[in-house]
Amino acid sequence: MLKDKFPSRYTLDSRLEEMEELLFVLSSADRMKLLSEIKSQELRLTDLAKRLSASVQETSKHLARLADCKVIEKTTGGTYSLTTFGKIIFDVLPSLNFVAEHRKYFLTHDLTFLPKELLLRIGQLSENRFYTHVTNLLVECQHLLGMAEKYFWWMVDEPLPWFITKKFPTGPTVEPELSTRVLLPRSTNANAIVRAREIVGGRADFRFAEQVKVGIALNEKVAGIVFPDLEGRLDFSSGFIGYSEVFQKWCQDLFSWAWGTASPLWPPELEAEMANARL
Repeated sequence: MLKDKFPSRYTLDSRLEEMEELLFVLSSADRMKLLSEIKSQELRLTDLAKRLSASVQETSKHLARLADCKVIEKTTGGTYSLTTFGKIIFDVLPSLNFVAEHRKYFLTHDLTFLPKELLLRIGQLSENRFYTHVTNLLVECQHLLGMAEKYFWWMVDEPLPWFITKKFPTGPTVEPELSTRVLLPRSTNANAIVRAREIVGGRADFRFAEQVKVGIALNEKVAGIVFPDLEGRLDFSSGFIGYSEVFQKWCQDLFSWAWGTASPLWPPELEAEMANARL
């Protein structure tokens, strides 16, 4: 049989059919609303029809499609609840919604280099302010430094002059987390280090990466992030700023990943340049 000769083809076809069915079921705004209502509270058919502002018959058809895909199930008490599979789907959906909402942006920016775990969670950036003007974005990111009370983490390919500078407390009683972290590329020159120190103060901890593909400014309250264009250059003309805990956590995890893979050792060329300049 053909199925025996080409098992991988039939396995792929089967997977595509299942994906097609799931995406079709989730493509309905009414069914998505039902999922949202059911996730918040187990409800009966009549209650769900009222929430949907639809007839019982129409609501029943939507629920049947969701149940056929094993996203929801009817309980013995007559209410509807998410299955364990449905809960996973619901957790993945924010990422799809976020990428779809900013489709135009992601067609011109590259995120494929990010850790897969973070890509799957990119929906956590949904609660954001999207800026499309470089001046607005840079001003907002500078405010992050002014607002910082505990720490300031900064990842950038080249520090540019800021109108806001801040020096964190120093001394033997200051906790390490009260300092600031600056992540720069290994190609950084002495002038860039001078600018960075002028902005964040001399207490900053520096690390150096082979490449810096993401720009992040982050404190304990808010985070801002920009991604590279399709040629790998950081695009400061547009980006995202978020004040929610989940937005900040995603940026924090990305920075921590980049910080962990970067080197705390100063590039020899940079050390020599700084020594010659007597910095």
